Amino acid sequence: MAKPKRLGDKKYMIVYDVPVRNGKARQQKRETLSGVTKQEAEAILAKRIENTKKEEHTADSAMTLSELFDKFMTAKRKRLEATTIDRYESLIATYLRPELGAIKLASLRKVHLIEAYEKWQVRQRRPGGRTIRHAHGLLRATLNWAVSLDYVGYNVATKITAQDLPKAPKPENTVLNESQLRELLAEAKRPSKRASKRGTLSSQPWFYPAVAFAAYTGARRGEVLAVKWSDLDLDGATATIRESLSEPKSGLAFKTPKNGKARTIVIATDLIGILRTHKAKQAEERLLLGEAYQDLNLVFALPDGSPVAPWNFGAAFKHLVTRTKVAPITLHDLRDTHASLLAKAGVPIEVISHRLGHSCIGITVDRYLTVYQERDAAAAAAFERIVA
Repeated sequence: MAKPKRLGDKKYMIVYDVPVRNGKARQQKRETLSGVTKQEAEAILAKRIENTKKEEHTADSAMTLSELFDKFMTAKRKRLEATTIDRYESLIATYLRPELGAIKLASLRKVHLIEAYEKWQVRQRRPGGRTIRHAHGLLRATLNWAVSLDYVGYNVATKITAQDLPKAPKPENTVLNESQLRELLAEAKRPSKRASKRGTLSSQPWFYPAVAFAAYTGARRGEVLAVKWSDLDLDGATATIRESLSEPKSGLAFKTPKNGKARTIVIATDLIGILRTHKAKQAEERLLLGEAYQDLNLVFALPDGSPVAPWNFGAAFKHLVTRTKVAPITLHDLRDTHASLLAKAGVPIEVISHRLGHSCIGITVDRYLTVYQERDAAAAAAFERIVA
């Protein structure tokens, strides 16, 4: 505990914290006491500290959930990716703040959460079970943060059980078989006359190589668009995934991959040939534009060298799928297709997990459980033949 500092005969300085106000950080206050003894100065300091604690407790008791959300997001903006912040802000603005924001933190009870979740489910534009669970997870994390800072003594969100939340079945994977994938890649290679005339994304030189790269590597959309030529070793047949291109509200931004780690994978001979051809065409574009070309060393870039927005890549891919008339898949489903075809070919799960950039094998098994169940059935039949 701090002690009074003697400045002279019956003169002391005391230093103590003052309560946080208007979102400002905790500050210290210095006060000079004259005509007091050391014992009296110590007593005054103890009283100041006691009053500070009472004021803080009163302020915390009056804090609303809306105010807590503001404090939480201010703290998290310094540490989290922009896309994550955008998602948090959307959940807070759409769900948490309207139903819970006016409630005082000290008065929050489990019934408030149950009522809020029930109201969400009867909205005209009703959110799915997964969205509600994501919002609950964010509220729980916010309240954990509040507990860590002594704003409140207990996280009431921990009282919510799985039975209190709507079911959120996992979406089934939509994947292409071998012939469908070959058909899709062939169609991507030859853009329609209409697309070529309009110069749409699907007709630009980078589009087919980017789709092929996604199919042959299983890389995520943002990872594909962030690959640089320096990340490729075409002679050594490897590609290193170091970054991902994200699309937060603030604009395009490069960040680390989803699991925070770079990974190097082997690439197929066919893909190497596609990339070599693409590199030559890109060099022609660069030469044609001269100084107007934005040389970011990106493998897949717009004709002027600038990055391709992930959303635009996804939209162009959607048009490709519609034109090809294969199973209605998204660009992310192309990643699932890569994994499923490898699994069916008997590639070990740890190899597939590494290629996909999963943080652990369990994620791979969980996502592609159906494929591995099929292989498990084949294994059981094989063993039966051995012992028969």
